[in-house]
Order: sequence, then structure tokens, then C-alpha cells
Amino acid sequence: MKFYTDRLIMTPGPTEIPLRVKKAMIRETTNPDLDPSFLELYNNVRGKLQKLLNAEKSHIYVMAGEAIMGLEASIANTMKPGDKVIVVANGVFGEGFADIVKAYGGKPLLIAGENWRGGVDVGEVERALEKNRDASILTIVHCDTPSAILNDVRSVAKIARDFGVITIVDAVSTIGGVPVEFDNWGLDILIGGSQKVLNAPPGLTVIALSDDVWERVERVNYTGLYMSFKLWRDMLDVKNVFPYTMPDVLVYALDEALNIILEEGLEQVYSRHLKAREASWRALETLNLEPYPSSLEHSSPTVSAIIVPQRVSERKLRDYIWVKYGVLLAGSWGRLEGMVIRVGHMGLQASRTHLLKAYTALARGLKDMGLEVSVSKVVDAIENAYT
Repeated sequence: MKFYTDRLIMTPGPTEIPLRVKKAMIRETTNPDLDPSFLELYNNVRGKLQKLLNAEKSHIYVMAGEAIMGLEASIANTMKPGDKVIVVANGVFGEGFADIVKAYGGKPLLIAGENWRGGVDVGEVERALEKNRDASILTIVHCDTPSAILNDVRSVAKIARDFGVITIVDAVSTIGGVPVEFDNWGLDILIGGSQKVLNAPPGLTVIALSDDVWERVERVNYTGLYMSFKLWRDMLDVKNVFPYTMPDVLVYALDEALNIILEEGLEQVYSRHLKAREASWRALETLNLEPYPSSLEHSSPTVSAIIVPQRVSERKLRDYIWVKYGVLLAGSWGRLEGMVIRVGHMGLQASRTHLLKAYTALARGLKDMGLEVSVSKVVDAIENAYT
């Protein structure tokens, strides 16, 4: 028997989509190539992203394509075959940057490849740069979602800049939930996506580019078209024309998603995500479950990764909770597949009511599978975090 009439998405992307964002997508559509009002809206979205990312001095583009396209584009536009790239590889997506580097003929040098339970050791980054002074690029993931690890991007970027190395940051799972200061931190390229903390549908990539990185873009002279940064600059910024047809409906959704965040206020938004992380960890302690990150400070405010008890099948547990209780949780990828279950507290999901539903469902699922857990204590733990 089914005990619910609605379902709840508590995954770390794609995430729940607010009603306001859904309504924004059913507005009258247009021809985005020709309608000047759409260009105006698109540029307003860029301005809102500049505020969100503290990137007032930098270039922002919203490109059609899922966020991994942005990761590939960042390498394609800045790396020549044979270039050395320092890859901070303390997670699935961090390590995945190496695959993109190799695909474009580069030489990835992986660091922090073994310890996935903590943020990258900044000293290890500095030693790698000292040892490989001919490296030209450093890649790092702000929040490596499969393990919920949060990296100290600010410190790493400062060291990279001291060595004259450009920094490429995957911030897909943090923008909108964790403070990012693109200009002040000295970042060169930052990639975001629409389907994570921003609570919009998948399909858009956010790219932030510093003034300094354009020299390298010119020198590399990427000859592709769809992902070319130069093409976007020369057509959109100079001629006020899109390089290709934009999905106007997705841009409307992103615009409204940004409105929601900015109306709430960034300080309040970031505090709410920190509170969600605290409540999540308190719930796990009550359930006698171990978070995958080694400490709270290394855990992202946008997602919690939980080590599944050995006697429990991670996949069966998630499927059971989805079918029986209507709450969708996530597994993990790569070497963490089958070991970790994840709760996404991103955007509107970073709330008391969402966490109560998610962890109540998790507790009941574990109890139904024979583990001794107290559902009422889990509720109390979350409620106490919010008092």
C-alpha cells in the first residue's frame, strides 16, 4: 500500500524545482535569436550571477548544455596538448577532471588521490606546484558531491596565482548555497550548473571568466565552435548576438531561481545551508550512522554523504524508501558506489521540513530492514538543531 500522495526529491541534483520556477517556464515563449527583450533578460541574468558569484569585474556567460560541458570547455579553451595540469583529485569529480585533460592531450598530475574523506591539503598543493613549475593549470572541485567534501578553494587559488598557474573551479554544487568570491579569491574560470543549488532544470552551464584568463585563451586558440569562449565574447559581448539559439524556457527558469535567492538575501541563504548541514549531522548521530567526510568542516553545507551499514544494500534501501515513503535519496559514484547514500540539502531543500521528511524516511527504511533506530529521536535531533 502506498502511504503518500506526493513525492519529495532530496537528491543533490537535479533537485526539487520551486513552483515559482515552474510557473516561469510556462510564460509566453519567443524567438531568442531575434527578440531584443530576451537579450535584455539574458543580460539581466548575467548581472544577477555577477552578484551571486561576486564577479563584478569578470565575464559571465550562460551556455546551453549540462554543466559537464562547462568543465570540458574550460580545458578545451585553456590547454594545449602536452600541457601539465595539476588536478586536485580528492573526489569522483575532482578525479574526473583528469579524464578531460587526457582527452585533449594534456598531462594530468593528480594530488590527494587517496584521501577522499577530507578537504585537500593546501600544503600538498603548494608542494606539487613547486615540483612542477612548468604546470599551467590547476583544477579543483569546490564541493565534490559524491563524497560531500568541501575544498578550500580560496587558499588553493591564492597559491596557484603565486605560481602563475590559472585556477579552474567546478562550483556546480555550491553556487547559491556556499559563499563564492570569484574576483576576491583570484579565480580564473568557474563553472556552475542550473540543476543543483539553484533549483532550476538541467540544461544550462554558468561560466565565469577573469580578465586575466583571456590572454591564455587567445594563445591556446581553441578551434571548436560550440564551446568556444572567444566566439561567445566576440558575438555576444561585441555584436549582441547569441552564437547559437538559447533555450529561452530554461533561461526564464534560471532567472526566477536567481530572483528567489536574491530576494531571500545571500547571508540568510548561506546561514540556512549551514543550519541544514548541522541538522543533518545531528540526525546521523542519532541514527548511529557515520558521515563520509571526516569532520563537519570538511563537509559541504549543500549535501550529506552517509556510510551505509554493511548489512544493508544501499541500492535496495534507496529504492525501498522511494517506493514506500516517496522520498528520493541518492547513491554515489566511482569508488564510493554502493558504500554511500546521500541527502541533498540544496536550495529550497535546505529546510527544516525537507530534512524532517528525508531523515524520517531514512530512519523508517532502516528500521523496516531490521536495524534498531528511533524515528522519534531523529525528529527530535533535527528539531533541536533548529531551536
